[in-house]
Amino acid sequence: MDATLTGTGGTYYVMAQLALRGYHASCTFGNAPFVDILVAASDGSKSASFQVKTATEARRWRGHGDLREVSELQWTLGRRAAKHARTGLFYVFVDLKSLASGEIPDVYIIPSAWIREHCARWIDDPSVKWVRFHVLPGKVETFKNNWDQIAQALS
Repeated sequence: MDATLTGTGGTYYVMAQLALRGYHASCTFGNAPFVDILVAASDGSKSASFQVKTATEARRWRGHGDLREVSELQWTLGRRAAKHARTGLFYVFVDLKSLASGEIPDVYIIPSAWIREHCARWIDDPSVKWVRFHVLPGKVETFKNNWDQIAQALS
């Protein structure tokens, strides 16, 4: 799948999930740095920003047969994005799971400060040419499909 269409698909998937949960969501169409979606409470009193990163298959597998398991999750992130942290900004990592599998995508909604801290040891390393978000599944399990933290941010 084309990378642009993958990113667009992830963004609209997240916007649909937000709408189903009663939030106003607006796509910036690239017109706001580090923000793909602006989200507001139903009464407009509070807002948050989302930077969406989408992978057609974020899961990296290890092992064979019954021992096969997800060993890591990966998304393209970018050095500037990994450095950008502020209150109210969330990174939303969408794993489309190779849609052909019929599985429902997973969404990891992670505060930007957490991402910056996680990437801190290599974010300014000049030997790192392309910044990807690599993480063990257990480290981000609390963020997986956790839409409740948006309710907290917007209350």
